[in-house]
Amino acid sequence: MMKKYAIEVFFNKEFDDYVRRLWEQCDENQVSSFMNRVRGTEPHIALAVYIKADPEALKERFIEFIQQDMKSFPLIFDAAAFFPVTAVTYLQPNVSKELLELMIRTHEFFEEFESQCDVFYTLERWFPHTTVGKNMTLQEGKKTVNFVIDQFVPQVARVERFVLVEIEYVNGEVICRNLVTKTL
Repeated sequence: MMKKYAIEVFFNKEFDDYVRRLWEQCDENQVSSFMNRVRGTEPHIALAVYIKADPEALKERFIEFIQQDMKSFPLIFDAAAFFPVTAVTYLQPNVSKELLELMIRTHEFFEEFESQCDVFYTLERWFPHTTVGKNMTLQEGKKTVNFVIDQFVPQVARVERFVLVEIEYVNGEVICRNLVTKTL
């Protein structure tokens, strides 16, 4: 039983519904059931993922962070793409000034946890994305990305919530719980 903690942004209802439909379509068409089966998750962009971090210390720091002024902002999702190394299919947003500034502010504020941050979510390696499919093999992943590209329509989303999420792995199942939420 392993837990990770993520700092994520969530979206407006219309974009949330759009992504959830893609998760369902991937599952129904047997190209990727992963995202549709993660309990408690919401369409998101992760700004940081911490492994073996003290949950109470992280939560306290998060509550401090959300005291500052934070505003909702739009993102344009113009692309569907694929990470071959992890067989993840995703929607890619534009890297807006607001998103980039939020990412930098987050990592600066949570600097004491940086050694526990998953390498793919560090400032040097981060690639903003909203996952729509995850597969076990490269071949399965290629089927998923091609399916998603065929369904994809560019979207304008709005970042509306900033959330600390607990991600727990239990008996092959992934369970997400929102620990603290700030509505923007």
